[in-house]
Amino acid sequence: MTEPSEQDEIDEQASLWLAKLGGGPLAPAEHRALEHWLAEDSRHSVAFREAQEAWSLMGAVAKAPGALLHDVQSGDAPQPRRAAGRWRSFAALAASLLVLVAGAILWNGDPMVMVAADHRTVPGERRTVHLSDGSTIELGPASAIALHFDAVERRVELLRGLAYFTAAPRKDGEQRPFVVQAAAGNARALGTQFSVNRLPDSVEVVVVEHEVAVSVDTAGGRAAEIVLSPGQSVRYAEAGLGRLHPVDLDQALAWRRDRLVFDRVTLGQVVDELNRYRRGRILIGNASLANRRVSGVFDAADPDTVLATIARELGVRTASAPLVTVLY
Repeated sequence: MTEPSEQDEIDEQASLWLAKLGGGPLAPAEHRALEHWLAEDSRHSVAFREAQEAWSLMGAVAKAPGALLHDVQSGDAPQPRRAAGRWRSFAALAASLLVLVAGAILWNGDPMVMVAADHRTVPGERRTVHLSDGSTIELGPASAIALHFDAVERRVELLRGLAYFTAAPRKDGEQRPFVVQAAAGNARALGTQFSVNRLPDSVEVVVVEHEVAVSVDTAGGRAAEIVLSPGQSVRYAEAGLGRLHPVDLDQALAWRRDRLVFDRVTLGQVVDELNRYRRGRILIGNASLANRRVSGVFDAADPDTVLATIARELGVRTASAPLVTVLY
């Protein structure tokens, strides 16, 4: 007989998959992870179907609550009790899943990343991953990667966050290119050391040693590529590649030394960075506040002090609740 706690975990996972599906098409790695999860245990597919039915019922009630009431009240006496009992179960499940999903996202970020990732870090954590080919990856805080090594290439997908890559060179029989995929683009190592950072609206690649070819498939279907040398960086999004420009490596890689370095960046950007270092989320109350500029060097190991210092210097108020801090 299934233990209640085990079934609860299965129901929980089913609801997380359903929430992810509701947010748009799954990435290939996520789709494979869902198929694997559904196939590995018959209880998983049953829980997934029940979660779908629960959400459908909740949607039906939102659109036409009287219809469900009519269904419950019609028919002979035993049927209303069964229907009502089933509805109460589904309603309770749907409500608890809403709380669960919201809490998981505020606490750890996108819960589906946890399912698709082969390696990940929690907020404030850094970790070094050693790959089978001799390459190493230093994961930044709140970051995740999925590995797709095959006979053709060594592909690493940066699902979220940022990472520093030291790619093992192609020699001694290793001829597969080392490629980092992030959003709509790829960074192909022509040398060894570089970083990739998934920002809210773009991806930034910074080269430290040798060269890296960065390419992007644009929304218009056109492919573009640029080759970066040490000390250069580029940002890209679905709209295409940005301009290549020189970068201060000490500042760009300060996160590897547990430092946060801001040079007249917006408070919105600062908050995005701080959210990688602490549990819960920091939110900004209005757009004008988000555009205020911040400069300074801070200790990433104490993000709450960083936040308090910046709020004091900008004359900004804060209000805190479980898992959420608002700046206004």
